[in-house]
Amino acid sequence: MAALRRLLFGFLVAALCIASGFAQDKKWEDIATSMQDLLDAIRASHEDYLADSGSKLGRRDAGVKFGRSSYWRPLAPSQRPSSAEDFSDQLSQLVSSLGSSLEELIQLLASHFDIDASHLRPETSRSAILPITLWTTQAPSTASSASHGAVTTKTGGTTSQTRAVSSSTASSPMATSTFNPQASDLNVVYYSQTDLTPVISLDRICEDDSVDMVIIAFVTALFSGGGYPAMNMASNCWAPNAAQQAAGATKLLDCVGDGFANKVARCQNKGKKVLLSLGGYYGYLSMADESRAVEAAHMLWNLFLGGSDPNSQPLRPYGNVVLDGIDIDNETPSDSSLLPILASTLRQLFASDSSKPYYLSAAPQCPRPDASIPVPQLLNYIDFFSVQFYNNPSCQLSSTDQGFFTSLQAWSDDLLALDGATVTPTGSGTHPPGSRDLTDVREHSMRIRPKRQPLTGPSSSFVNTHNGITAPRLLIGTPAFPGAGSGFVDVATYKGILQRVKTLALPNLAGAIFWDGAYQEVTGQVIDGSGLNTTFAQVVKNVLG
Repeated sequence: MAALRRLLFGFLVAALCIASGFAQDKKWEDIATSMQDLLDAIRASHEDYLADSGSKLGRRDAGVKFGRSSYWRPLAPSQRPSSAEDFSDQLSQLVSSLGSSLEELIQLLASHFDIDASHLRPETSRSAILPITLWTTQAPSTASSASHGAVTTKTGGTTSQTRAVSSSTASSPMATSTFNPQASDLNVVYYSQTDLTPVISLDRICEDDSVDMVIIAFVTALFSGGGYPAMNMASNCWAPNAAQQAAGATKLLDCVGDGFANKVARCQNKGKKVLLSLGGYYGYLSMADESRAVEAAHMLWNLFLGGSDPNSQPLRPYGNVVLDGIDIDNETPSDSSLLPILASTLRQLFASDSSKPYYLSAAPQCPRPDASIPVPQLLNYIDFFSVQFYNNPSCQLSSTDQGFFTSLQAWSDDLLALDGATVTPTGSGTHPPGSRDLTDVREHSMRIRPKRQPLTGPSSSFVNTHNGITAPRLLIGTPAFPGAGSGFVDVATYKGILQRVKTLALPNLAGAIFWDGAYQEVTGQVIDGSGLNTTFAQVVKNVLG
């Protein structure tokens, strides 16, 4: 025990000494430059490999024809700081990150060997860290993450609440928010698929009072090893555990062993909703027929949500943690036809569990109609449509010819057109001055409907699961950094766009969704006289709230 403690402390002291030595070296600029050169070499090698392998471009990737082919790669030179920045500060952040990682390692060892972790943990406060980035000047926070989290556990067919202790040593009370599904200033973020994922933890994102919902990505296939889903959580979660391997579920992951499930539980206990996304660019949501779509829904229910099938319990990637819903990010048109069956079955399963609300979301692109998300067939089942207003010049946020505002209005009207819903036109159908009809709208013979009033009650066909939503709601899909795709705008420009959006008085506008949450945390900008950085999510709260 003492030897292990000395080893861990020795490792931390050595890191501190190395960092201090580098920071005091007058040649630190040369060191910073050489490090950037190494990253450039890695990036070039990565791009050469992708070119040789014939990898394709994803719709979330930057550049319509020449962008990157994967979510995971080192920061590009334009995204990294110049060597003239204070390298000692960067090393200080690295040391803070190392200390945080060591603390998590201590907790894992203590849990595995049934050791009292209080004898191993250094008597120092834990600080939040900042990534090395040009986009924020925010000072590192000294506020610790919450010390307790609620974990939803299952016994037979019922659910119960138990207390779970996090790895933090903080004694301050945990901030808790209340999720309001009818709010117009909700902030939803994707997480786990960018190069900042290892740097910005889920804990940090969930400590942000401006964030209301996190969507972790991805389940990349509904049927894979052993007939079970395939997962890709990037740097989160471990390889399949013994039970998963024994069942042949070799593409599932163990998110309990590395502590990620506990982070999800802590996030939920702060009032945030945590959903799981299906698909992504490398995802294949193929289902052979309707019976397989129903089977897939039940499997997702039992593995990730409120299901209590005893055969699935040992295989649950997040253990006793019950996620709050499913996001559909299908990007393969040929896999879209059975998504309505999958969604309707999930909706029925949601309604069967009165212990908590569940939510369904879907992420179409802004050109209408989206070939991969059959919106008309999904209207009665989806709570949030997270329309991607980027990587599509005709309707992305940065479009200078009113394309975005025209598209946003059209999407709002489309989502009000529920089968059997009674709505009353309230205008002539005209759009803001200078607007024009979208080319893709004309090509697909989809008319822009007159502006309508909000539904006064549940639709006769919308499947109500008593989660607070009685008709589908609209989220503005926003890139949180330039590498996320074309259409990126800075925070100041985004504020102006949202101010104009508010004048549209869209009855079903729910807020915004960002790719991705890690970058949203650090892409701050000073936009007023306070001298403080403001993030995209804070702008949403300030303008749309």
